[in-house]
Amino acid sequence: MIKKVKYKKLTLVGVTGKMGCGKSLFSSFLRKKGIPIYCSDQRGKILMNQIEIIKKNIIKYFGKKSYKKNKINKFYLSETVFQNPTALKLLCKIVHPWISLDFKQWISSVQKKKIMCAIKESAILFESGSYKKCNFIITIISSEENMINRVIKRDNLNENQIIDRLKNQISNKKREKASNFIIQNDLSTYHFQEEANRTYELLKKFL
Repeated sequence: MIKKVKYKKLTLVGVTGKMGCGKSLFSSFLRKKGIPIYCSDQRGKILMNQIEIIKKNIIKYFGKKSYKKNKINKFYLSETVFQNPTALKLLCKIVHPWISLDFKQWISSVQKKKIMCAIKESAILFESGSYKKCNFIITIISSEENMINRVIKRDNLNENQIIDRLKNQISNKKREKASNFIIQNDLSTYHFQEEANRTYELLKKFL
């Protein structure tokens, strides 16, 4: 599935997958190749701390506990939205328009540097509709056991909490149907990096 270029003289690649699958690690391998990366999840957290209207709406719909010492209470908010698909959609509705605007500003700056390829990394690439503007989509998949172990180490959550969140994320089958590349991340970091290198070489043929 190769899509029509949406950004003048720039190929946009979407990288997505469930939590703990290895999206950020995969993107970091491509960053070393000189490809600029926009991480929607990281930027979203920054914007939730910076944009006052986002703060007001999150507090309005999810309560004062959503912020702690004027900073987003990630644990509380995650526990709230990842157990309730309707709440997750509402949070996306509050935050995504600002991420979209932030991304447009970022992609504009990238284009000025005459770079031929950029990556948008997002856990909710499909849920947000961002996939529609990507020329290529890469989905990272991994076993549930490996994803759980990675998230436990990274976020200090327990297994049941992680399983609940994974259940509320779009299935890999749906991601894979709309993806150009499916990358398995269940072996060594070296093997995962080799997969990133192979994907990079394939992408270069279309730039």
